[in-house]
Amino acid sequence: MEKEQHQVRHAYLEEYEGASLVAIEAYQCLEFIYPPGLWPSIQKMISDATQLKVGGELLVAVTGEGISGLVVYHAPGSDENRYFPPGWASVTILAVIPKYRRTGLGSKLLHACLDIAISDKAQVFAALLNSRMVGAKKVFDKNGFSESGYSKIISGQQYERYSLIL
Repeated sequence: MEKEQHQVRHAYLEEYEGASLVAIEAYQCLEFIYPPGLWPSIQKMISDATQLKVGGELLVAVTGEGISGLVVYHAPGSDENRYFPPGWASVTILAVIPKYRRTGLGSKLLHACLDIAISDKAQVFAALLNSRMVGAKKVFDKNGFSESGYSKIISGQQYERYSLIL
């Protein structure tokens, strides 16, 4: 099978709602880690973050079929960076639909954000990863990020900070 080409770019406003559905589909595999009844709230948080209701920049990976992945980037000093020191850039959502996992698409999305972080003169590029997100940890590890020893409890789940010094 020929490898599909993904174009990574900033999302168009009319793509935000579709992107939020892609993010929810991508994160669906994590429903089991949350206490019963909490998943609808988590879905709303994912949807709100993807639709930039808390700020940031939405980048999408698209093929002829539509959106296959996305990432939400936050510039240094933005409100959503409340878990990070000033001067740090971050991502809050990195989502790839199951069909395109383990194809390098997550890395491609991260690198697009890394380029923006460098142009934003960020000192560090970081993310908080749920301790049970094994696949995401592999993507960040493969791209030079390291766990920094900082952790935070969010929605009853343990999150660890992964960072890359720029």
